Amino acid sequence: EFQAQRSPAARAAGARDEPFFRKPPYDFDRRTPATRPLAVFFEEPQCADCDEMHATALKAGETRELLSRFDVYRLDLKSGVEIVTPGGAKTTAARWARELNVLYAPSIILFDAGGHEVLRVEAYMRMFHLQSALDYVASGAYLQEPNFQRFIQLRADARRERGERVELMK
Repeated sequence: EFQAQRSPAARAAGARDEPFFRKPPYDFDRRTPATRPLAVFFEEPQCADCDEMHATALKAGETRELLSRFDVYRLDLKSGVEIVTPGGAKTTAARWARELNVLYAPSIILFDAGGHEVLRVEAYMRMFHLQSALDYVASGAYLQEPNFQRFIQLRADARRERGERVELMK
């Protein structure tokens, strides 16, 4: 809240619709495990980092392929829209964001198919790191490698061994 009061207003980004964002109702109930993991994007209407993420990382083919392996939703971090949490509780997007201690937009919380939080991205990350976070959960790598930073290093090394260029700052 302090940051929102002090920061210069970001340019308006409009709705930032993406084809992979599922439409309401926002029922994330995973008491009976789903067939795919869940990705919830928390954003705000006036958010420069959200705009950049949509203009770059979310337009990339590899990002979209990785997101196709999730049930993907976007919520306004301060919205009163009703949702059902992975544990089956009825609440609002804003209340759930507070319960999850989401303090920054954009934030992405990645849950397994059973609704357990696996990883969260609490800022706009560059493309390779965002894709690595998605791959870490979608592939189930977190079950064998509990250290996300080690996973990123191994993923980058494997790509370099195949002759691919790894762009960490792009």
